[in-house]
Amino acid sequence: MSTSEFDKYKVDHLFLLIGENPLPNYVAARLLLNQGGTPYLVYTTGTEKPAKHLQTILSNEPIGLKTAQLVPLNDGEADAYQIQKAIRSKLETINDGKIGLNYTGGTKAMSVHAYRAVFSKEPDTVFSYLDPRRLEMCIDRENGDRIRIKVKPEMLEIKLAKVFEIHGWRWQEKSDPIDKPELPDAAKAFAEFHKNGDLGQLWRDWCNEVLRKAAKDEKDKNKWKKETKLTEISTLSLEKLKSKENIMSTLSHLGVAGEDLSLHAIKDKGIKSLESACKWLDGEWLEHYVLQQVQEIPEDLSIYDSATSFWIRNPIDPKNTKFQFDVAFIRGYQLFAISCTTIARKSDCKSKLFEAYIRARQLGGDEARVALVCCASEKDVNALETEIVNVFNPAPESGKRNHKIAVFGRDDLMDLASRIAEWIKQNDKDAR
Repeated sequence: MSTSEFDKYKVDHLFLLIGENPLPNYVAARLLLNQGGTPYLVYTTGTEKPAKHLQTILSNEPIGLKTAQLVPLNDGEADAYQIQKAIRSKLETINDGKIGLNYTGGTKAMSVHAYRAVFSKEPDTVFSYLDPRRLEMCIDRENGDRIRIKVKPEMLEIKLAKVFEIHGWRWQEKSDPIDKPELPDAAKAFAEFHKNGDLGQLWRDWCNEVLRKAAKDEKDKNKWKKETKLTEISTLSLEKLKSKENIMSTLSHLGVAGEDLSLHAIKDKGIKSLESACKWLDGEWLEHYVLQQVQEIPEDLSIYDSATSFWIRNPIDPKNTKFQFDVAFIRGYQLFAISCTTIARKSDCKSKLFEAYIRARQLGGDEARVALVCCASEKDVNALETEIVNVFNPAPESGKRNHKIAVFGRDDLMDLASRIAEWIKQNDKDAR
C-alpha cells in the first residue's frame, strides 16, 4: 500500500477528538502520524471506553507509534475553558516535532475550542478532517482552500476483525467468522431454484414443517437440538418436494439420492456439525452463496477482506450472543454489510434491513454501506428500497439518489456478483 500523498501532511504529535465511533480516529492516526509518532486521544466521559480501546490498538500498529496519551475532558465536552486547558497542558509537554489536530470525531464545541487551543500554541499545525461522504482526508489551511486527498482502498487495508476490535467487540467463543463459503455448488443451485418464488416458498414450507419440527428443541423453539439428539434423527421425508424436479436435482449436490434427506450425509459433505447442517438448509445457504458471489467480484474493485457468520459475544455474558452479522466485506476502511434472508415477505425483509443498517453504522460510521439480499419479488424490492432510502437516506438537494443502501431480490440472485459490483461502482461515483 502507498500513502505517499499524505507524506507532506504527516506529523509527530496528533491530537484526535474521540467520538462514539473510533474508526475514523484510527484511520487518521494511521494516515497522518509519522513512524514513532504520538497520538493524543481527547475524550469525554461518554467516549472513555472507545478511547481506551483505541489506545491499546494503536500501541500495536506496525508503524511503531508511541503509547497514546489520554486527554480526558470528563463532562466538559462543551466547556471552552476545560477543553482548551486540557489540550494546552499536553501541548506544553511537547518540545519538538510537527503537531496535528484531526477533529473528525469531536462535537462542534470540541472542534472549535481544540482548534483555538492548538492554533494559539502552534499556527503551523496540520488541521484535518475525514470527510465520510467523499472518503477524503481534508487538510484545512488559514491561507488557502481546503486540500482534499482521496483515501483510496489500497492506501489503508483494514481487516474486518480489526474493525470489530476497534469497538471492543469479539467473536463468540469457537465461532470465528467463515471466510470460505461452505458447499458453494449446492448454495448456487439453491439460489437457482429460489428465482422461482413458488419453489422458494415450497422449500421454506418444508423447512418449517419438516426440518424444524424434527430438529428444533422441544423446550426452546429458537434453538436447535443438541448434537447428541440430532444424531438420533435418521432421515427427513421429502414427500412434499419429490414432484419438484428443480428442488430434487438441487438436493443431489448434498448427496440426496432418494426420497429422504440425511443430515449425516450433508455433514459428510463438509459441514462441521449436524446443527450447522440444519442451519445451512434452513437459510444459511444464502449467506454462503452471497459470500461466494462477493469473492467473485473482480480484483480491481479492491475488496480486501470478506466473511460470513459473525457471532458477536456479549461482553457482560460471553456465552451469549450480543448480535449476529450475516456477510461483510471491506474496501480500504469502508465497511459493506449485507443482511441475508430467504423470506420473501416485505415486512420481514424491512426488519432485517433496519437491523443491518443500525449495526453497520455502529461499526463503520457514516462511510458504511448496507444491502439486503432476499427472495422478495422485484415489485416488493423496489417498494422496500424506496421506503428505506426515504427514511434513512433521503436524496440530496441535487435530486440524485444516494446509494448507501441497496436491496437485491430473487431476480438478482443469479447475477449477484455483477449487481454488487455495480453498487460498489455507483458508491464510488457518489463519492466524487
